Amino acid sequence: MKQEEINSFIENNLKNFSVNSTGWNDLIRQMLFEFAIGGWNMKHAVFGKEKFGELCCAIYSEDKELNVILGNITDKYSRLSGKICEICGSEGKMRTIDSWQTTLCLNHFLEQQPVIDIDEKLDVTLKGKKVLNLTEVSKAEVEYDFQGLWLYEETELNEEKQTYFSWQEPNYFLLLKTVPLPLFPEDSQHEISELFTNLKDCEICGYKAIHKGICLRCHNESWRESEDAIEDSEEKISYIKEGQMDIFMDDDDHEKCFKYDRSFEKVPDHQILFSYSELHEYEKLLF
Repeated sequence: MKQEEINSFIENNLKNFSVNSTGWNDLIRQMLFEFAIGGWNMKHAVFGKEKFGELCCAIYSEDKELNVILGNITDKYSRLSGKICEICGSEGKMRTIDSWQTTLCLNHFLEQQPVIDIDEKLDVTLKGKKVLNLTEVSKAEVEYDFQGLWLYEETELNEEKQTYFSWQEPNYFLLLKTVPLPLFPEDSQHEISELFTNLKDCEICGYKAIHKGICLRCHNESWRESEDAIEDSEEKISYIKEGQMDIFMDDDDHEKCFKYDRSFEKVPDHQILFSYSELHEYEKLLF
């Protein structure tokens, strides 16, 4: 098997892969190389695409033994693609952008992550681009449990323009708090007012953000007291420590993404409970 033939097979089929950018090109080349040395007839084209943030390649042979080999290769590179940024090819992980799954490094994730901002003129921007001004909003609707927000504007043609915001976007709750209450339906006005009036302190992340037992900032549950006060106190401290260490390690990059979120007040005198030795032992357990 000549190297030139393999190279030609690889380059001819690389263009058959429908992916978001060039970050997976080397990965696809390696996969095609393994197809070639694994016994695939290089006269036959190979096609693939990105699906749910991973590389997907549908390839089949009537030869059962070869089909097993091909399946092993595609499974291998599908797994590998979930760790490589689709854009630049550096180390990445599965992310969710605008409800779509994609594999990105931290830099490209932060570049694409929608971040809501509101200035003193009440201009609302996403990714640095103005999407609306709150003084021009004619009505607002909020989804169940505050998971999403719809803002409506009347256009010059008397048409209704709607813009959607998700709770997964930094400063979402700041926006929800800033939208004038009368724009919401009456049944929602009370719920929104109660939300921001009755927020409680989160001992894990240190923000006043607990609503119905869940922190809207770090998404941890608040500790539920039990009848055994002594045992409960020890377990509570361990629970808080573990949550704080998870935030510090930030394996899912949530804190990096929400670094500039201004939705909630910082709790004065918030205490960090874990020590260096506890963090070191916890890291060994996880990694």
